[in-house]
Amino acid sequence: MWATLDFEASGLSGQSYPIEVGYSLPDGSANSLLINPLTAGDPWQHWDEYAELEIHQISRQKLHNEGLQVVDVCHHLNAVLGKYERVFCDSQWDLFWLGRLYHAAHMRPSFTLTEVGLWLLEENGIDRAHFQQIMAELGPVQHRAESDAKQIRLAITQLTE
Repeated sequence: MWATLDFEASGLSGQSYPIEVGYSLPDGSANSLLINPLTAGDPWQHWDEYAELEIHQISRQKLHNEGLQVVDVCHHLNAVLGKYERVFCDSQWDLFWLGRLYHAAHMRPSFTLTEVGLWLLEENGIDRAHFQQIMAELGPVQHRAESDAKQIRLAITQLTE
């Protein structure tokens, strides 16, 4: 049994941080959580206007008003994802943002996040390009964490069934 996880972030740099996390579970259910950057122990500051306007379209104000505390997000993810053998993401960036999230909460994840390309190659002999082709055939990603996690799940399912 496995799940998928995806992050949206403040940008694509070493100073970026997660602003939304979403997951998709084996039963088809999915969820996403906005993350309030002001609740990180050392509040996250980096913000890429291009990412906001052209990619995820999540404003800082929305995060401040509707985002959950980083500790609450980590507790939620541990409770939901800790029961799965594997949790997959589609980018090394997701591993980075997971680390930033849990570091800010002074916690550790109760699950192991694995980049799907590496797993597909090692366990199934399927190269990353094939995964990316299936993702493209499913349509453009929405750049919202829940819908992207669902699309990753669909692509993996198609490749491994």
